Formats: sequence, C-alpha cells, structure tokens
Amino acid sequence: SEALDWRDRHAASSALAHPPPHRARFEDLNESGPIGHDQEGHIIELVKLGRLKVAELFKHFDVEDILPHIVYSAEAKRACNLANSKARRKRIYKVVTVIDCAGLSSSVMGKQFQTLMRKTSEVLSGHYPESMCKTYIINGPFIVRAVWGVAKHMMHPISAAKFSFLGSDWKKVFARDGLIIDGGTLPDKVSWSEAANKVFEADGGPELVTRGWAPPEDLSCLGKLAAT
Repeated sequence: SEALDWRDRHAASSALAHPPPHRARFEDLNESGPIGHDQEGHIIELVKLGRLKVAELFKHFDVEDILPHIVYSAEAKRACNLANSKARRKRIYKVVTVIDCAGLSSSVMGKQFQTLMRKTSEVLSGHYPESMCKTYIINGPFIVRAVWGVAKHMMHPISAAKFSFLGSDWKKVFARDGLIIDGGTLPDKVSWSEAANKVFEADGGPELVTRGWAPPEDLSCLGKLAAT
C-alpha cells in the first residue's frame, strides 16, 4: 500500500533503532517532548515553538535532512503511546499537544519557518493521522493570534474545534480539563529521544513499535474469530 511504501522509503520502522545524524543538535534547536498525562491517560506533548531557532536549524540542516527527524519524533511518540497503552491496559493512540509560544516573534515566522511547519504537517497529517486529541496554544503574541484567526476558518470545523487559544489563565484551564504536568510546571527541557530511550529500557527496545500492543480482550476476540 502507499502508506507502507512511504514507511519503507523513509525507514520509519527502523528510525528509533537508527536515529538520524545530529539528533541532539536538532532537539536543541527544535524542542518537543512529553510532559505528563490528561485525566483519560493521553500523553501531553510540549512543543516549545517560542524557543525554535529556525535560522540556526536551517544553517545546519536542509529540508531533506529535517524530514528524518520529523519521522523520528513521530515514531518516538508512537512508541511512548504503545508503552502508555500497555501500562494502562487500554489502547491510547492520541496525544494532547501544548504549543508554548513564549518568545516567538514575527521575525522568526518567515519562509524557513513556514517550510518547517508545512513539512511537519505533511508528515503528521499524511502518515500519522488521527493522532491529535486536542491542542492548547499558550503564551501566544498578537501575531500568532492574528494568524490563528485566519487559519481556523480554513480548517474543517471538527479539526478547528480541537484547538484552544488560551490567555494568561491557561493554568486554570489545564486544571479544569484534567491536564497533569509532571512536577507541576512546564519543564525547561523536553526531548522525544530521551522519552523513547526510557521506554526501550523498560519495554525491551525498538521492537516494541514493531510488535505493537492490543488489549488482551481484543486479542482473545480475534483468536476466537480466527478459530471459527
């Protein structure tokens, strides 16, 4: 199928076992990673958009170099979701995303920024669909609010409804919506690589992604169907 062909072309299944070159530098320049769970068990991902060093990122990586890192992050997120599902004994494949725009300025949001956002969106929406539970945008300056005011009208209403643009009361909204941040505050550093490595130490390595996980009752039903 087209989806499997894409995974083969981009070595998605082996991405975690063979991280792309200069992964640590990439994560220093473009930070994201898990920071907690919501009340239903979904992983909360923090994207530090305001600390994105886009000019330096494109100084060290071209577009084709960036793509494997986007795939790696998506596969790390998938591995963490599988481990989370196994621990909670229920299938959880979506994440809650918090986009922190603190420090973001209009000078950053140029052509390179747009290219990075477009490539990231193409990978996630095209090859990791239905993985977003909800997205909260916090600490957004006026320019971000203005862009969102236009962009939301170009989205499907169901997708647009999953986004919440929060003001200074975002901590109260998080508490109301049952978002539990590890340590009670947004961390200074986040990393999908670090999170994936912890999963591998506990669950036997990158094979977790290949092996997958399903609720025992689902496997039992499938076994019975196969036997009929």
